[in-house]
Amino acid sequence: MKILAVSDTEDKVLESALENYSDRFKDINYIFSCGDLPKKYLEYITDASGKSLYFVSGNHFGMQLYAYASKRKIAKKLYLGKGMRLHSGGVDMHGRVEVLDGYIVAGFGGSMRYNPGFFQFEEAEMEKLVNKAKFEIIKRRVLDFLLFRKRKEIIVISHAPPQDIHDKDDRCHKGFKCFKKFLFNVKPVLWLHGHIHFEGQNNRQQTVLDNTLVVNVYSSKIINIDGKQVTVKPVCADKYCSVDPKTSRIDTVI
Repeated sequence: MKILAVSDTEDKVLESALENYSDRFKDINYIFSCGDLPKKYLEYITDASGKSLYFVSGNHFGMQLYAYASKRKIAKKLYLGKGMRLHSGGVDMHGRVEVLDGYIVAGFGGSMRYNPGFFQFEEAEMEKLVNKAKFEIIKRRVLDFLLFRKRKEIIVISHAPPQDIHDKDDRCHKGFKCFKKFLFNVKPVLWLHGHIHFEGQNNRQQTVLDNTLVVNVYSSKIINIDGKQVTVKPVCADKYCSVDPKTSRIDTVI
């Protein structure tokens, strides 16, 4: 499976590549958004690539994606992962588990609560969503076992990172402890997140934890995944698309 992953900032390099070298995206299967991107930008890259969008919302631009949830009762369902599945031109993965091309994909939007703003969660609130996803994954794996089907690997997309992986000390950018526990429990092959910016830093933020590759998507990545084999490359917009082989390196192994 080949994924175009985006997050947090409108990537001019990606826009240029889509406009001038769109044939490079023909073999992309899906677009995964890890949040904090305007609705119009998501619509643009979806239309330009012609690929299906699966997204979680961040702590910014959430009201653009969830305009339908203006009423308190609907907003409460949204926070519990019971919002509309299809809206804003894609599939809302917050609090959901889907199967794509033989992979189980789970999604969690939002950030740690740091002010009264929209789409922020206390640790206990996010843990309920994580436990719900864990139960759904167990059900799917038991069913696969009973039906003699191949065991599916797991991919997670989130806005915030797991605790102590790429996160920061301030409450806004602190990762969720329950994410880290979930990682050790279900052992996904790949975890994609956004939320952590590193402008001006030569830092790709790719970390292996307990055989899970955790990738900070900011601002766009091309990801190939075949079974448990994962490669991560940047999007490039030059004619020959020369890529430094070091861009696929792992920064940290924990």
